[in-house]
Amino acid sequence: KIKELVMKLKNIGIYNLAIMALLFSFSAKADDMDDVQALLDAYIETESDLMAQTRLMSDDRIFINGSGRMTDNETNMKGQMHTDNRRQQMDPGALYYATREDQIVRVYGDAAVASFRRNLNFRPSAEGMRNGMSNNTTRQLVSVVMAKIDGDWKIVHTHISAA
Repeated sequence: KIKELVMKLKNIGIYNLAIMALLFSFSAKADDMDDVQALLDAYIETESDLMAQTRLMSDDRIFINGSGRMTDNETNMKGQMHTDNRRQQMDPGALYYATREDQIVRVYGDAAVASFRRNLNFRPSAEGMRNGMSNNTTRQLVSVVMAKIDGDWKIVHTHISAA
């Protein structure tokens, strides 16, 4: 009887251990999905703060758009910041922000892929309107590849096309 009781307890222990391992596995995947979603949220929210956006990316991030392919994130971001600074100088009071639609995200272990439609919205100030500027929305299709690097999710590849 004692031997049977020990076997039952052992089987229950193995069963509970298996259940706990499965729950931990789902929890880890859910945590990664939450972290990836937070990274994508930050990517959109920092569209008007490219210095902050740079910190979301790996140093070797690849960037592809209609103008070409950049494999050095530092050089790429310098070019983007130059354009952004020029926009700010032309109309310091303008509103510039991004929105995202129809996002699809897949997590594959320490890698993730997202695709979405992004709208870059420019709303000039009254002074900008008097100088000939107008409301503008640039619609884009965006694919982003992310990787967990040293425990943190980073954007390692971005591809942007006109929508």
